[in-house]
Amino acid sequence: MADRGIGSGGALGWFFQRVTAIVLAPIVVVHLLTMHKWTAHGLPYDQVMARLASPYWKALEISFLVFALYHGLNGLYAIIQDYVRRPGWRLTIFGLACCAGLVLLAFGLITVFSLPRPGMRAGL
Repeated sequence: MADRGIGSGGALGWFFQRVTAIVLAPIVVVHLLTMHKWTAHGLPYDQVMARLASPYWKALEISFLVFALYHGLNGLYAIIQDYVRRPGWRLTIFGLACCAGLVLLAFGLITVFSLPRPGMRAGL
C-alpha cells in the first residue's frame, strides 16, 4: 500500500486510538472496583442500582460505553484496512461492524437511561 502521509487520516485514527486507551484504563478500573468489586460474589443488586441512580455514575457508564465502542471499532477498522484488499469488501465489512456498533450503543444507552432515577426504589 502506498504511504499517503498524515493527510490520509491514519495519523488521526492512531492518535485517537491511544487517547481512548488512556481514557478507558481508569474508567475500566473504576467500573470494576465499584460495580463488581472483583470478588467471587460481587455486589448485591440493590447496591449496584443505588449507584447507577446517580447522574455521575450514569455519565461514567455512558462514557465507558462510547469510548469502548469507538476504541473497538477503530481497532477493527485498522485490522480491516490491513487484511482486506478489495475496497468493496472493506466497505461492506466495516459498514456491518458500524451497524453492529450502533445497535450495541443503542442497547447500552437504553439500559443506562432505563435505570432508576435518584429517589426511585429499584425494582418498581
